[in-house]
Amino acid sequence: MHTHRNGKKDCRVNVDGAPTVFCFHSSCIAAVSEANRRLRREIGASPWQITLPGGRVLRNGDLLRTDGTVLGREAMMIGTPPHPGPLPRWGRGDLSAAPVEKVVLETVRVNAERYRAEMFEAFRWTYGDIMADSPLRVCERDAEDQFRTWLRLWPAHCHVWIGDVFSSGKPEHRTHFRPVAEWYQIGPAMGNFTCGSSFKPGSYSRSNANCDGTRFLVVESDTLAKDEVGAVFAYLNRRLRFNLHAIIDTAGKSLHGWFDAPRNARTEAHLKAVLTVFGCDPKLFTYSQPVRVPGAYRDGRLQRIVWLNS
Repeated sequence: MHTHRNGKKDCRVNVDGAPTVFCFHSSCIAAVSEANRRLRREIGASPWQITLPGGRVLRNGDLLRTDGTVLGREAMMIGTPPHPGPLPRWGRGDLSAAPVEKVVLETVRVNAERYRAEMFEAFRWTYGDIMADSPLRVCERDAEDQFRTWLRLWPAHCHVWIGDVFSSGKPEHRTHFRPVAEWYQIGPAMGNFTCGSSFKPGSYSRSNANCDGTRFLVVESDTLAKDEVGAVFAYLNRRLRFNLHAIIDTAGKSLHGWFDAPRNARTEAHLKAVLTVFGCDPKLFTYSQPVRVPGAYRDGRLQRIVWLNS
């Protein structure tokens, strides 16, 4: 399937952790996935063991760590203790501490690094193209209209925080936590920032503990230019099928993409690993992280929506 001559470094098989076929070319994704299933099934079906230097024994299903120690296959079973006694912490639902999940996350990061340059080329979406491609023309609307347009992304009952970074933590800050319907009547924005999460009624502190579960994933980068970060937005929207709702120009050097949030913790962990490799800010996976709100002014420049889904 390669359009050019096969090279010695085009494909490899890793056998540390789960045996995994890697190919540099994105066109091979389907074939590589099937090859991985077949490889793992056939290796797992026939028991084997080898003796390593020093007398250590490695069996099929064991994990050979980079420090040379062997993690037994019993410990690789999520929720099954490797020895009698209480379950380890990762066996009670903490996926990030599970040995298998650590291997998967490292594989995700390696693949993202290999695919990074190709992604920026294949999904190139410049700032000018973003504005031209917007299903709804919103970038020329005034500040109050920008703010109210953004509010329509939220269900009317959600309590949304709007303020400045320190408009939180004291009872008098309750006025910065209001239902969307109330914000719509008040307008314009009472500060430069908001969150991708809504909060429990009665909150006055912008903290993860007060988030009520309704949220967006806001993606941005401090290192990628506006003509570069659009490729990440397009990749998430077109390839990974995360619904893109809006793109906001922060009146600074960055753009913020508002997406549907991941549906479970494992997907979120994998997505965070990929986006970090691509150059995006991992802090925005913190549910209560402040982000720029459209309709407010930053040093005399309007924070505005430049792309809005119809």
